[in-house]
Amino acid sequence: MIKFTYLALLGIFCIILLITVVYYLLKPAPAGDSSVGWALGILYLAGLLGVVLLAALFWKNRTIGLVILCIPMLFFLWPAIQRGATDVYAWFPTQKRSPLTLHIVNNTPALVNVKLECWFDTQSEVQQTLYKTLEFTSKPFAVDQHVLADYDVQLLSSKSAFVRLVFFECLQQSGNGYSYVREVQPCMQYHDVPVEDFRVKDYLIAIDGEKNSEAFQDEIKRLKADSLYTNGVF
Repeated sequence: MIKFTYLALLGIFCIILLITVVYYLLKPAPAGDSSVGWALGILYLAGLLGVVLLAALFWKNRTIGLVILCIPMLFFLWPAIQRGATDVYAWFPTQKRSPLTLHIVNNTPALVNVKLECWFDTQSEVQQTLYKTLEFTSKPFAVDQHVLADYDVQLLSSKSAFVRLVFFECLQQSGNGYSYVREVQPCMQYHDVPVEDFRVKDYLIAIDGEKNSEAFQDEIKRLKADSLYTNGVF
């Protein structure tokens, strides 16, 4: 079994090396930003070549050779392993919390997408990564209630490093016989909320158009000047 796996991996890596070398020899090097990926690919190719040559040296001791050949596989699988570990962390139950109801009050005549972004800590103390976004649509001047599942409550109240609350105006448009909803970028406004604020039974989200960001207001002016804001309300 070890012999077969060793030979199979060695053969697969040799085929990959051959195809990659031919690709780099036949295709001219790109310019600009694409050259970074090109150079990085050559670096990976050199690393794979080194692994194959080192594994080939252990032709008679195929167990060690197989371990060496597994190194590239672990390298490529590492992001998936990290994502899996994060999923397990997010799913693993913590202490039982009370059900959480979101009360969304839209004080504007706009159709608004409300997004709660759950940001997780990374290995770096100064960086976070977006794990999951909870999304709700609020109609003009509507008052809605949403009872969250235990998993979502856990994300908001304990698992996340912080929660970013984001509002997007949505424009209802049509063309070529189709109707669709488009979010106006950038967002109307956003707020970073500590997870402790969600350790309640009811959480109020109020949408107030007077608090829209300057970037959003500048974008609205540009859209109006280009006649692309026909269905907007701000």
